[in-house]
Amino acid sequence: MSKKQFIKRHHLIINKLRSNPCSFKDLLEYLEKHSIDCEENYVISKRTFERDVQEIGEIYNIDIEYSRSNNVYQIVQDANEGKTDRLIESFQIFNALNISDSLSNHIIIEKRRSVGTDNMHGLLHAIKNQFIIDFTHEKFWKTNNEIKIRTVYPLALKEARNRWYLVAKDSKDGIFKTFGLERITNMQITSKKYPYPNDFDANEKFKYSFGIITNEIQPEKIKLCLSHDQANYVKTLPLHYSQKIVEETVKECIIELHLSPTVDFIMELLSMGSEMVVLEPESLKIKIIETLERSLNNYKPL
Repeated sequence: MSKKQFIKRHHLIINKLRSNPCSFKDLLEYLEKHSIDCEENYVISKRTFERDVQEIGEIYNIDIEYSRSNNVYQIVQDANEGKTDRLIESFQIFNALNISDSLSNHIIIEKRRSVGTDNMHGLLHAIKNQFIIDFTHEKFWKTNNEIKIRTVYPLALKEARNRWYLVAKDSKDGIFKTFGLERITNMQITSKKYPYPNDFDANEKFKYSFGIITNEIQPEKIKLCLSHDQANYVKTLPLHYSQKIVEETVKECIIELHLSPTVDFIMELLSMGSEMVVLEPESLKIKIIETLERSLNNYKPL
């Protein structure tokens, strides 16, 4: 069996047991069905399955146990479902991109700049061992080809809107900042160590953030009225973990969030156009109106 099939079998087992605990017989039937559908062989012996269970625990941090009383296998600990899902998703994309050339014209890939993941391993090494790093950083809105050399204390990596960012403490001013990985070059991991700041908690810092901006804007209760179609989209891809539905009809849906109304959040709301209306707070409603008025002024004849 190829390594590709080996990984796909792991994913099938995880998906099956996540949906429902089942007996080994039921699992085999599930694997047989997918073997026919995919024209590959995923059928395994009991001994191979037990080895798979051990490897799934080691690779994905998912613990599978057998319940004698119910005669089923079940997941008893799913360490980080989000990370595991991303790992599985990445493999599925990789597998799709490597499919037969006969289907190459049916897979359309966006042409985009690298998101800088080539630096990820080194950054995680520096974070784990508390090594100071140097790099050059190019700003999005640069003037006079502004490229700065930075010396920082790396603290965490954060994903926001399909981009990865380094969260670090600047050695010059002691301020916590974020740097897009795709704009980091010439990175050097020094042998100098730094004390991890006691006042920094990555999850707490971004708890009320929509993206990566955390400029001390106080979080507020925000109410939005969405059209039926826009609500369906936002339900499947929530704006924030605090999102909840307050009221819903066949025409519209009112959702409530608790976060900081930063610039990146306002830009996201504006992208919804007429499908969204801010109900609360009044200050956010005014910002949206002012931005829309400035946009309209750009189209007025000179």
